[in-house]
Amino acid sequence: LQLAVRGTEEALAAKPLTVFSCCPTAPLKWSDVTSQNVVDCARYSIPVEFVSMPLAGFVAPVTLVGTLVQHTAETLSGIVISQLSNPGTPVLYGGSPAIFDVRYETTPMGAVETMMIDCAYNEIGKHLGLPTQAYIGLSDAKRLDAQAGLEASMGATLAALAGINSVSGPGMLDFESCLSLESLVLDNEICGMALRLIEGIEPHEDFPALPRFEELLKDRHLLISKHTRRYLRQEHYFPGDTIDRANRARWQEEGGLTLGERAHR
Repeated sequence: LQLAVRGTEEALAAKPLTVFSCCPTAPLKWSDVTSQNVVDCARYSIPVEFVSMPLAGFVAPVTLVGTLVQHTAETLSGIVISQLSNPGTPVLYGGSPAIFDVRYETTPMGAVETMMIDCAYNEIGKHLGLPTQAYIGLSDAKRLDAQAGLEASMGATLAALAGINSVSGPGMLDFESCLSLESLVLDNEICGMALRLIEGIEPHEDFPALPRFEELLKDRHLLISKHTRRYLRQEHYFPGDTIDRANRARWQEEGGLTLGERAHR
């Protein structure tokens, strides 16, 4: 389909339309079908993100280090297949590993250990000089609730701090099995805050500081000062209406909506 849109192999290689996900089968196997997918993508220089999915304590060692060793082997083997097919074809060092919760027989993507594995294999990918991808910033909750916000915000913040290049999780719930549009709206705000966090704090005409405080003492506020107008939107992240920043009176006047109701609008 991509070749039909671009017209020629050269045009497709120069400007691919998608990033293709290719998943090895844990433990330490590649199916004939998926291997062929890797070869086909390499032929046309279509970027591939390798999504190794070892499950700690089930089809991978229970220790996080052991799971990382398996993830590394499965991912590197996929990269070898692609580079033997077409040296230099673009790849992403990705994954969707998880721990295995033996109590419920589930694979919690919102578990702190799962996020730790994600951030750790990201470091391995960076060490190898490769762009990275992860399924993080998502939740195992079944609907948009406090758990969804907790797990998505923790994951997105860690992903931003770790420098993961491609985050595939926003909007996902229920162990990656469904996508919630309301969760996607909230997760967009979470990602915006996480990205603002890693921008850090930088001086903007703050020194010498004396003139600014002389103006403040004179006017009693800096709401309309030139410095405020120049840097307000650069310094302060303004979320959309999904995030409630109104006082109680205004919130009640506007309907007293919950987070889920605001995200659904």
